Amino acid sequence: MGNIHQTGSAKQVKNCHPIIIGVGQVTHRDKIIGDSLSVIDLAKLAIDACALDTGREDILKFVDLFSVVGIFSEHKESPVAKICHKAGIHPPMREETTIGGNNPQLLVNRAADKIVSGEIKVALMVGAEALYRDVHFGQIINLAALRKRYEQDPSVLGEVRMGETAHEILHGADRAPHIYPLFENALRAHLHMTMDEHRNFLRTYYNNLADVSADNPFAWFNKDQQQGDVIEPSTKNPTFNFPYTKHMNPVLPVNQAAAVIMTDTDTARRLAIPRDKWVYLHGGADATDKWFVSERVNYYSSPVIRFTVESAMQSTGLNLSGINFFDLYSCFPCATLIAAMEIGLPVNNLPTLTITGGLNCFGGPGNNYVMHSIAHAVERLRKNPHEFGLITGVGNYLTKNSVGIYSGVEPEKAWSREPKETIQARIDALKSPILNEQPKGPATVETYTVLHDTPDGMPWPIIIARLDSGERCFATTVKGSELAARMEQNEFIGYRGDVSPGGNGPNLFK
Repeated sequence: MGNIHQTGSAKQVKNCHPIIIGVGQVTHRDKIIGDSLSVIDLAKLAIDACALDTGREDILKFVDLFSVVGIFSEHKESPVAKICHKAGIHPPMREETTIGGNNPQLLVNRAADKIVSGEIKVALMVGAEALYRDVHFGQIINLAALRKRYEQDPSVLGEVRMGETAHEILHGADRAPHIYPLFENALRAHLHMTMDEHRNFLRTYYNNLADVSADNPFAWFNKDQQQGDVIEPSTKNPTFNFPYTKHMNPVLPVNQAAAVIMTDTDTARRLAIPRDKWVYLHGGADATDKWFVSERVNYYSSPVIRFTVESAMQSTGLNLSGINFFDLYSCFPCATLIAAMEIGLPVNNLPTLTITGGLNCFGGPGNNYVMHSIAHAVERLRKNPHEFGLITGVGNYLTKNSVGIYSGVEPEKAWSREPKETIQARIDALKSPILNEQPKGPATVETYTVLHDTPDGMPWPIIIARLDSGERCFATTVKGSELAARMEQNEFIGYRGDVSPGGNGPNLFK
């Protein structure tokens, strides 16, 4: 690591602020054949672009902290050493995150803390995926092996524990494409939309994503590769898990990488980084919701997004009217729309909620989408330095949330943010319904979905209901029940029925 000599006035040291000085992005649209290109290669290309962007060719030798966002397509061993070797860097501090789309913003917030405390001077963050290859997508990702490696490595940053209970898994609530439809349907009912109104609402949402991605050179689907109407089921776009079709899901088989370099204003002056490269991090916050889906207060709101955004805004002194643009995490529409509602945006008159095109149009490179959001925000703020942008990142099932507020305007006060523990205490204090794992008797549907990605191809519902006691329960229907088809034609939330224990299998609702 190179030396950064201490110079400058006491005022500059006192008022130094965390800034981003370099960003780099790579989108490789050609299908990767064999070993022609690796995820390590993509990460290296993003790092090179990021270093070049700073205007200082030797910037990488000053990096003290190197952080890698967890990579799905490199699950057998840690990619950190490989990337360092490929990029020719030797940072004294190195780390890798666990799974979570919140991690890029989490790393930025954490780097800002370390920079301002004097623990480090320059931080480099990178993430990449190489999932568009000549082998089946499912053969590339081995989440069980990745999780096992994380569990055996105490240095990995972030939560390693499972995001689902055994009871949730028993009822099919075991992955994002199964769980987010539960939020989506709950949100529809909360907004008092009919199914047709909801479909039209979602069509507008996806059309807006496509409009943003159309002129984005880094987007997986830009004006030359548009998907068309993703709402309408077809042979190529079948119903996936109600109310989603296949193409309403994030686009994961992509080859994309992004990197960010951070420092402070005082160090940037010493390194002669051009002033027009600086973008300030004004506010940030991180926390988690009730960890398991069965513990959530409800399925149409997000206390963790509300509390983290409020905390970040308060640390900046801004209010909502001071934010010029947003990139709200867009794995599924409900994630974005619930975030917009928690922030205070009007659902009937929403602003543009993405600056990239979202995970559906821009691309969903594993856990690293938000690194691209940050890079896009930096580029925009360099052109429009008086704007303010708010970015959110989500992990698991609206579980983990990280927020960042950026601008080209120098902050009036030193960087500081509310500790995660105090935000977490407010969330943990919220009352959760009691979960009854052996329910019996009348119950009212709280939310539901119908899965179509089942091994036998038969539609299979996930039902979350409330017993008359107020206790929550999970259930499904008898395989082949006509009730599954009715659920997709008529509103099922609020439906009354009877639930019975499933013994060794899932509980049954009829």
